[in-house]
Amino acid sequence: MRILFVIPCYNAAKNIPNIVDALMSQTDDRWSCVIIDDISDDNTFEISKSIRLDKFTAVKNKEKKYALRNIVETSRLYQERDDIAIAVIDGDDQLCNDNTVSILLSEYDRNFDVVWTAHKWDINGMNISKEIPNNVDPYAWGWCSSHLRTFRSSLIKGVSDKNFKDCDGNWFKRGYDQALMLPLLSLTNNRKYIPEVCYQYNINSVSIENRSWEEKDQVSTINIVRARGFLK
Repeated sequence: MRILFVIPCYNAAKNIPNIVDALMSQTDDRWSCVIIDDISDDNTFEISKSIRLDKFTAVKNKEKKYALRNIVETSRLYQERDDIAIAVIDGDDQLCNDNTVSILLSEYDRNFDVVWTAHKWDINGMNISKEIPNNVDPYAWGWCSSHLRTFRSSLIKGVSDKNFKDCDGNWFKRGYDQALMLPLLSLTNNRKYIPEVCYQYNINSVSIENRSWEEKDQVSTINIVRARGFLK
């Protein structure tokens, strides 16, 4: 097994060095990383492309896709493989545990399909992630699988893109964490929460200026996803 870190970015130039440093500090080298510049206004792509390390690939979108579509389309490239785990890092955030890759892969080697970890907010160290019982419907359960979100790449093969789009067929722009993870969590009981803190959520580094609009749009997405459940 190997980890593929997928990092969708928008105006994340200032944080990319932190992401790279955290990844290069990993004690386990079974990983690679793709940084996707989603039509940034800054030099996100130029900085990403300048990373002269074989483990990193920089991609520049020709159209705005937002995080969810970037993650899903990248994951689909590996959906026929069972030896890749997708791990998502937001462009504003970073890993905060040098053993993250080793911790994750130890669980995938035990045949888990979805693995997530505890995290900390940069402002207060808060963590909202926790375990989900195997006998519950993730759509009807409180949100537990926040950062760090990871899943076996082959799992996404069983999820129609309809789960990632609104009623008009448009990809969700916000609230992507639940739109992405709830369908995946519903496909398997081989899911594992790791209480060790591996991820830092930098709430003060949001690249969207209109925070109130972003939050309203996120709530709308979450309500739609949970109300309709898994779509075949």
